[in-house]
Amino acid sequence: MNEERNSVIGQELQNARLDKGLSLDDIQQSTKIQKRYLAAIENGQFDQLPGAFYERAFVRQYASAVGLDVTEFMQNHDIQTQTVEPDLSGARVDSDNVTRAGMHQVEESTAEKTRQMLPKILIGVAVVAIIGIIWALVASFAGSAKQENTTSSVSVTTSKVSSSASSDAEKSSTDASKESAAKSSSASSEKKDKDAVDLGAGQATGNTVNYGTVKAPANKELTLNLKTTGASWIQVSDASGAVLWNGTLQANGNQDVKIPATVPGVRVSIGNAAATAVSLDGKSVDLMANNATVWNLAMTFAR
Repeated sequence: MNEERNSVIGQELQNARLDKGLSLDDIQQSTKIQKRYLAAIENGQFDQLPGAFYERAFVRQYASAVGLDVTEFMQNHDIQTQTVEPDLSGARVDSDNVTRAGMHQVEESTAEKTRQMLPKILIGVAVVAIIGIIWALVASFAGSAKQENTTSSVSVTTSKVSSSASSDAEKSSTDASKESAAKSSSASSEKKDKDAVDLGAGQATGNTVNYGTVKAPANKELTLNLKTTGASWIQVSDASGAVLWNGTLQANGNQDVKIPATVPGVRVSIGNAAATAVSLDGKSVDLMANNATVWNLAMTFAR
């Protein structure tokens, strides 16, 4: 985007914001875009944004937040909105965890990978050795028990009355064991159901899908998993706006975000929804993005 067009775009967005009586803080709260990026857009300083991919995505999300016709606005300014891969060849992460230009990732050497794998190999060898020792002890014990049973069957005889009483006692013991096992299984099943997450029904409105009542176990930390098939900028915040995680995942990215038991809800801002999959404690979350690029996910927990 050239400087003149950037200035025009920024001025129109600023005018629309002022007409709505909104501040930059209000726009930041609704879009989860950093306030300094919003100010850079209004000033036409698009070189302050992370890259071309986010110029288009942030402008589109800003226009939606101030009530403009997004499609018409993007077409009027000839802003292409097709999904592109952000150029992260020179990216860095600022102190506020936002990806910007200047950081290079160094690939791990073969020696480094081998060094990291060594503890896992040693643990595997130790596990195999322990299993072998346990198997040998069990085999030895089983042989001794078999020999003792054979000796007892030759030297010990019982009467019919004694045999009958023993049989009744054994039957009672078996029945009691079965009943105890059934109760234990039932209790375990109830506990498992109590600890399971129930997402409920989601509702998509504007550029956000909202899960208003997510049943979650009380006093338990939850795990939000993010997976990507292409590069995607993602930010996870709690209900108060505090950032739990922020960054860019590349293709085949996988990130777990821990959600404390005290957090009543989360909001996830996604820069490339078509390439992003989200799950909560193993339950897949339907984003309902309908091929949108920039998308938000909101979840409220009922504990």
